[in-house]
Amino acid sequence: MARLDVYSEARSTSSRAPAATILDPRYKSLAPSSPKLVLTYHLQCHAISFFKDTEGTFTKARVHFRDSREPFALMVAGQLLYIVTSPQDVTDIYKNTKTLTFDEYIRDVMKSIGVSDDGITKLWNIPDKSDNLGGLHKALAHAGEDYYREQLLPGDRLDVLWQRVLSLIDSAIQWDQLPRTPGATTMDGVKTVGLLEWNRKVLLESVITAFFGPQLLQIDPQLLQHFAAFDEESWKLTYKYPRMVSKDMYHAKDQLVAAVETWLNLPRDKRPDGAWLIQKLEMETSKLEMGTKDLAAMITSLVWVILSNAYKLSFWMMVYMVFDPSLYATIKAEVEPIVAAGTTRLETRIDECPRLIALFNEVLRLTTASASIRTVESDTPLGDKVLRKGGKVLLPFRQLHFNQDIFGSNTGGFEPERFLKNTKLHKNPGFRPFGGGSTYCPGRYVAQWEVLTFVSLALCRFDNISLASAETQTFPELDTKKPCLGIMTPIPGQDVCVMVRKKAT
Repeated sequence: MARLDVYSEARSTSSRAPAATILDPRYKSLAPSSPKLVLTYHLQCHAISFFKDTEGTFTKARVHFRDSREPFALMVAGQLLYIVTSPQDVTDIYKNTKTLTFDEYIRDVMKSIGVSDDGITKLWNIPDKSDNLGGLHKALAHAGEDYYREQLLPGDRLDVLWQRVLSLIDSAIQWDQLPRTPGATTMDGVKTVGLLEWNRKVLLESVITAFFGPQLLQIDPQLLQHFAAFDEESWKLTYKYPRMVSKDMYHAKDQLVAAVETWLNLPRDKRPDGAWLIQKLEMETSKLEMGTKDLAAMITSLVWVILSNAYKLSFWMMVYMVFDPSLYATIKAEVEPIVAAGTTRLETRIDECPRLIALFNEVLRLTTASASIRTVESDTPLGDKVLRKGGKVLLPFRQLHFNQDIFGSNTGGFEPERFLKNTKLHKNPGFRPFGGGSTYCPGRYVAQWEVLTFVSLALCRFDNISLASAETQTFPELDTKKPCLGIMTPIPGQDVCVMVRKKAT
């Protein structure tokens, strides 16, 4: 197990210093070379240990510093990381868009996922007035963020997209569409289903089809499997693992990009159902003379963000309910009259179910392990500290969500009631499941609607959903050891098998 030591500044310069260092937050400068640093705390571990238990490292360091919520620093494999866990500091970080930027991270992700150096240059090129780019007055990398918001924030474009998604989820949550678990015992009126697989199949197929029409899944019938394989190990892409030690992840990623590229190469009349966002990106990249492969990689990065979290969140909501029949009955009773009135504007009416929304927020709080990241472009004050140029700032949301000053003493426990007792808790700056600032996730609306629609329809379309083996089935564990870019999955092999009982007609 990693051990925290106190060591002298002279010792910290040793060539044998381990890969991860924690710097004491009591000093005004957090830079490791600062003459003001007399003592530092050293985490005796290698980078591989940090990656194997990132959240554990954050928690160990925060607790070591008496849980003061002051920022601290890690030196990981030569990169200085500033870890920020105070809600006020996080808010200040989000407000600073001049010296704390997001571009380097996006460039790295785009390049890792397959955009060429030429494509990167074109994406970040700021057109001058003489360029004939049809009114594009900022780099496409930044204009693309505007298009992303226009598609996914409430408005006409989201309305069109959401109606497609809703219709597809509605069609998928039917008795004859339930996926059967291979080898499971079957009987009349009962099907055994893996909850994670069911959620993934319904939500991924629905969203992919809403964005691309049916053609993308026809091009690659194994697309969901490729996405699942990529998503499971996608953190390695962010941490720049080389291909030679991440072959399965890179292979799955290559399959996704290849499928999107094949779709883009179809004649337009053979793929008429592409979402507005896809069509807009295709039009703007053509003006920059970007290649189809670069566009395919760019779109794949967007698909990755859009697809990777909702199905995991709905899985965990269903898990908490099937392990607690009383909670299951309470939520079902609340949503039944809403679902009985039909699916028209279902997402709006579901928002009026306080217990369902409390469950949604509590599961978000417990399962979110994503983080915001910023690059320090120049020395930047943060309270009475200074963040040094060249460092990276990391805002790990899970550390915020376990703040006892905000969520009470039992932060590790499952208590949806905390969001009912304090109806403004979900607006607290310490609750950041979707980030904030300029990177506040625009997909938060469609993600919430997907999850609540799946859960509500699943509860009401069938007579009952219960554990397939209540005596032997254990509650799945969150895979907290693995670096995570969003909602955590259960430990591999811990899907929950349930029996779905058909409603009597």
